[in-house]
Amino acid sequence: MTAISDQPGHQASRYARVALDLPMAQLGAAWFDYRLPSGQTAIGPGSWVIVPWGRGRKVGLVFELADQSELAHERIRPIDVPLAGAPPAPMEWLRLVRFAAEYYHRGAGEVALPAVPKLLRTPPSARARGSVFERARRRFEAVAGRQGAGTPDSGLPVADEPGRFSLADSDSREPSPAQRDALAALSLAGGFSVNLLHGVTGSGKTEVYLQWLSAFLAGDEQAQVLLLVPEIALTPQLAGQLASRFPDERVAVLHSDLADGDRAAHWLAAVDGRARVVVGTRLAVLAPLPRLAAIVVDEEHDPSYKQQEGVRYSARDLAIVAASQRGIPIVLGSATP
Repeated sequence: MTAISDQPGHQASRYARVALDLPMAQLGAAWFDYRLPSGQTAIGPGSWVIVPWGRGRKVGLVFELADQSELAHERIRPIDVPLAGAPPAPMEWLRLVRFAAEYYHRGAGEVALPAVPKLLRTPPSARARGSVFERARRRFEAVAGRQGAGTPDSGLPVADEPGRFSLADSDSREPSPAQRDALAALSLAGGFSVNLLHGVTGSGKTEVYLQWLSAFLAGDEQAQVLLLVPEIALTPQLAGQLASRFPDERVAVLHSDLADGDRAAHWLAAVDGRARVVVGTRLAVLAPLPRLAAIVVDEEHDPSYKQQEGVRYSARDLAIVAASQRGIPIVLGSATP
């Protein structure tokens, strides 16, 4: 596979290599060649497009442009249209998807497309009025609004000097001495670093997360932070804490139990960058966040971070990969690391 380019389409490019949610093992292809529409220059790596497949249509993700194909030109079908209203996928996310596809031996589309809410990856009908993306954007504004480590032999990246910090029991808003020590140590972590925050349940790890993440939000008005939790049941309380702590920020919640419309609205707010605080279960690690600046994986030891259906992956490991690729710090919290 050739390296992903972030350059827009140019006159020599005739074809787009499109990833679809289809089993690579059966079809023997990581993606499929489609002809670029005549005169189309807006389609490039990261574009979401609608393409013909059999007698129907599918939503796909453009990974590369090419001026040649192994197939005869007349056998290659053209892209129908770009997917109206879809934000381009960040190049950093394309690299994460490619890593996951190669590491877990699956197609890029098998990794990328299931992570997108169903409403947004279903080709709109000819009679559909308006863009489903615009409706999802309005829904988030109406509903959410403005709210009051891998090992060297695993193939996964590791930090040069992973940090390990311990907490004493404390659930006070005012940091305890142990919490202050952990925050002081974390404040020194620049660029990519994997940091273990060790503390039993109720020891105050969440307060450290919130204070650590607040520095990234305050330091860059576009920065986004991601907090992963192992269970859906943990998201409402944590989302409430985040909304209370960051009343001027939009908080997006990502998990599979959300209604289709809500999941699409929250996912799109995160992917647009309108939601700067994102909390979710393992599927949230595959959200294409454009300005991701810091990651927390709470209870990183929990087996729920391992996807057991479809593409099998470890969200904890992919979070480390994402941090490595973007050059950002990640905190792994655990009582039993």
